Order: sequence, then C-alpha cells, then structure tokens
Amino acid sequence: MHNNMNKNMFRIMRVFIVLFVLLIINLSYIQVIKSDWFTNNPLNPRIANRANNTLRGDIMDCNGKKIAYSKKSGEKIERIYPYNELFAAPVGYLGKNIGSAGIEQSQNSNLCGINMTLHKLGPIEQLFMVEKGNSVKLTLNADIQKSAWDAMGNRRGAVVVMDAATGAVLAMVSKPSFNPNTVDEDWKKLYADKASPLLNRAAQGLYPPGSSIKPMIADAALAQNVINTTEKIYCGPYYDLGNNQKIGEADKAVYGSINLEQGLIHSSNVMFAGLAVKMGSEGLQQAFKRFGFYDNFQTDFAAQMPHIPNFPKLSKGETAQVGIGQADLLVSPLRMAMLASAFGNNGKCMKPYLVAQVLSPQGQVIHTTMPAEFKEVTTPDRANIIDNYMKAVVLQGTGRKAIVKGVTIAGKTGTAENPFGADHAWFIGTAQVGTKHIAFAVILENSGYGGSEAAPVIKDIINTMLKEDQK
Repeated sequence: MHNNMNKNMFRIMRVFIVLFVLLIINLSYIQVIKSDWFTNNPLNPRIANRANNTLRGDIMDCNGKKIAYSKKSGEKIERIYPYNELFAAPVGYLGKNIGSAGIEQSQNSNLCGINMTLHKLGPIEQLFMVEKGNSVKLTLNADIQKSAWDAMGNRRGAVVVMDAATGAVLAMVSKPSFNPNTVDEDWKKLYADKASPLLNRAAQGLYPPGSSIKPMIADAALAQNVINTTEKIYCGPYYDLGNNQKIGEADKAVYGSINLEQGLIHSSNVMFAGLAVKMGSEGLQQAFKRFGFYDNFQTDFAAQMPHIPNFPKLSKGETAQVGIGQADLLVSPLRMAMLASAFGNNGKCMKPYLVAQVLSPQGQVIHTTMPAEFKEVTTPDRANIIDNYMKAVVLQGTGRKAIVKGVTIAGKTGTAENPFGADHAWFIGTAQVGTKHIAFAVILENSGYGGSEAAPVIKDIINTMLKEDQK
C-alpha cells in the first residue's frame, strides 16, 4: 500500500512538473516573442487608457498642415480632423468605443508619447509620463490629396501618387469615405454600408487590372525572347484560341501588322493575349514573381497582397486572359503605382511609406524614414524601352486625355471587365512634374474607359502640382 501511495504521489508530481514547464514556456512566449505585439495592441487596456487620457500628438502633411490634432476642454480631450473625409483612408480614426485604424493605429505609441521600453516596466512608466505625445509628419501633400479627391468627383475608386525615386506617398484617396470626426456615432451605419466606406481602396482594394498590366507583359515578353522590338505581329479583330473561343479587340478593330510599341499604343488584346500564350503559364508566373507580386512588404500602413492566378492549372484561354489583365488576377491601385514606378526608375521599385518624420512636442526630430528599395524588377535597358512605349501611349494612343503641355508623361490605360457591373477605368504611369518624378495609379469603379475617365484625373493632379511649384 505504501508503494502504491508513492507511485501516485510521483505521478501527481510529474503532472505538476509538466504543467509548470508549460507555464514557463507560455510566459516566455508572451514576454519574449509576443511582447511587442501585446504592448502595441490598441486593445491593451493600458495603451487604450493612455490614448484616451493623453493630449495626443498632431498628424501633419509634408508642409506642416494639421490633418489631426487634439484639443482639451476641461477634463475632456477631443480629437479633431479639420479635413473631414479627405484624409480618412490613410490617416484612419480614433474612436472611443471602436479602437483605431490607419496612421492613428500604426503610430499610436508615438502619438501617445509612449516609450515602449519603459512601458514594458509597468507602473514605473508613470514616473516618466508626458503631457503631450509626439507629432507625426506624413509624406502626404494636402494640395495633391485635395486635387485627387476633387478630380474623382462622386465616383467610387482610389488614387495613389508616389515619389518614384523614394516611395514616399504624396496622395492616397479612397472613395466612398467617412468622416473621422463622427465615426463613433456613424459606426453602425458605416459598418453595414455595402459600399464599404471604411475600406482603404488605394492600398487594400483588389481589382482586375485590365490592360494596365500590359507594360509588364511587354517587359516579360522581351525578357523571354518571345518578341523583339522590331518584330511585327498581325492583329486582326480577334485572337483565336480554338474550340470556338476568341479574344477580340475593342470595337472589333483591325490594326494589321504592328510591333510591340504599336501594340501598347493601341492596347491590342490580340497581341498581348498571343504573347501570354507564347510565354505560357510558367513564363507568366516568372514575370509576376520578378515584379514582386508574390512578395509582401512591411511599411507604416496596411496593404493588401495581390490575388495571383494558380498558374500551373491555367487553361490556354485563362493564360491568354492573364495577358490582358483579366482571368483570376486582382491587384490594388498601390501595387499598380509601384509597377509603373519601376519603368520610370531604371527598373527599381521603392517601398511605399507614409511617415516622413516623428517629432517631439518641442519640434525635435526623433525619427526620419529613409527610402528603401523593394525590388529591382527589370533591367535599366528594358525599363527604358517600356517607359518610352508608355510615353507614346500618352502622346499617340489611349492616354491622350492626360496630356499637360510641357510635362512628360508615361502611362497606360485599362478598361477592366468585372462580373459585378460596368467596366472599371484604370490609368497608371509616371510623370516628371517640376523637380518631382511621380508614379501614379487611378481606378474608377464602373466608370467605363480608362482613357476617357481615369486619365483626366492625373491631368488635374499634375496641373495642381505645377501651380504649387509656381508659388
């Protein structure tokens, strides 16, 4: 009996030892691996308490204009967004009962003036509390943002304008939007709205790119020697896939024998469907990998990964559809602006970012974001070839409504079919505006032709930038 008692005690002791080891492992996991995640999480009660009780720092545009600031009235602290809906997509909101989003969320610790090292020490942090948080200066330009917002009118969609050389985002507009001043009161209505006004379409919306993907297909076809710059292909009214399947030109156009540049100028579906079939699904997949469509990147705002087709299982018809930006391919406007930037930047694609600097309440610079390369997606020679083709698209082809006298613009339009309504209008490209070399992408949902609808949006933005340069 005595032996049985010892065995039972030994078993119980082993159970306790195992539980103790599991407890140590879990505590180590929380304290070491997940420490930053828990510390920065806006649902952390201590973080939320600081956010609600600290005079939060300002959020400013690149010229120091206040986009968001806090005001204290008695014991009450109010967060004010003077531009209402204009910056809502990138800047986000700070709700009393709904948490935060956008820059308000990603820069929460800076705006609250929280020293994350001290914060992990718990109550000791109270000794070093500050009255006001740090300010965040963004790369966004209020004038360019306003111009993009106005140019879109009442149409749904998004606009992204970046500095092609650095990746700094100059404008990020998404419509429909919301007023961050009243987001708490409007929350139920906004959340239930089928038009998804809380979605940042510029970075998180996914759309078929349509013909705006053709510059990348042209680059891939040159890289894989499927075509050269002088070879001509006959482009009749349709591309015959066999089995009574055809891909037609817009308006049943017949362009005759044309080279790659003319194919891009006319946005020939026959040429690019044929090139995609010649490259095959494996060749297309290589191109999408090379251009970074499979790669994520960490930055100071949330961005959605593209939806890439399952290339090994594509049929011949689906492969041809990818060549004209259809099939199962979905991309965000941000990704398309990055794609365009590479052709105007010698093949280099920069990582996009919104936060330029973090400043102390006294105006001292605490942090400055340094530009970083995302990928070198093509050679300088091919980038130069495609860039010149895109300039011809604007001067002679479907992008003519973007022309601004004295400004060199390279662009590609797209008119993307979608199963939920009228076509989406695209325009992507680059432009040298004064000292800035910008890259851009415009998507207007269910608005028809990219050349007639999306291209004029960029024309308005460039004219605004020129006026700013003259001040």
